[in-house]
Amino acid sequence: MAFIDKLGQMAEKAAEIAEDTIDYGKSKGKIVLEKGKIKDGNEALGAYVYMTLKNGGELDRSRLDELMAEIEVHEKAISEIEAEMAEKED
Repeated sequence: MAFIDKLGQMAEKAAEIAEDTIDYGKSKGKIVLEKGKIKDGNEALGAYVYMTLKNGGELDRSRLDELMAEIEVHEKAISEIEAEMAEKED
């Protein structure tokens, strides 16, 4: 009976490790997606500045703030995901 108990404990531990690995993979995937959104936001910001200045226009500070706020949302999301990952490691 002790052997069967030991097998059960080993199976539980393997399941925990597999779950942690899956959670880690999901978190890494979310970070990659958020980084992609940051890249898109940076490109939108750069395109706005470039096109506005190229066409002799004035930069609209509220539009700049809007674009920057969008980037910051994704940076914050990454920080939160990383914090969750760090908590799970402890």
